[in-house]
Amino acid sequence: MNAVNAAVRFLLLVLILAVVTAIGTILKNRPPLMNEPGPFARAGIYLTTNSVETRSNAIRPELRPRLYDAPPDEAWAEARAVMEELGWDIVHVSEENYAIQAVAMTPLLRMKDDVYVRLHPVDTDLSTLYFHSRSRIGRADFAANTRHFLNFRDGLERRLLDARLSER
Repeated sequence: MNAVNAAVRFLLLVLILAVVTAIGTILKNRPPLMNEPGPFARAGIYLTTNSVETRSNAIRPELRPRLYDAPPDEAWAEARAVMEELGWDIVHVSEENYAIQAVAMTPLLRMKDDVYVRLHPVDTDLSTLYFHSRSRIGRADFAANTRHFLNFRDGLERRLLDARLSER
């Protein structure tokens, strides 16, 4: 009976460590847990998916496309600069399609995630962004791809705002 109790305790310890590690990794990635659709839905997403993609019908509001007050050439140049600032390895650039492919590394486990960004011209002075990031390994990303997107989006918006302010 002692061997069974020891095995159960060991398995329980392993389960607790796995849960603590998963929660800790999600929190380290600082996702907007309290935003729509709520913390439980978000936790489920972070524990069962390994990619993010901007879409007009995205359940998470941060993944819905935004309109940028910048010509496509400018927005694309700033997008590339943000990727470089983030330390992502740019692997392919298509200037004529305003597209960039890169590899981002997760800070904790140094896992590689594939990132694809494409700027879409809406008008001569307006652009919108398509973003896709997918982990190469695993079924869950613990919000790592969400963090890649948020870092990228925030950096792009900061650079575009700085460019507007410097024009004045």
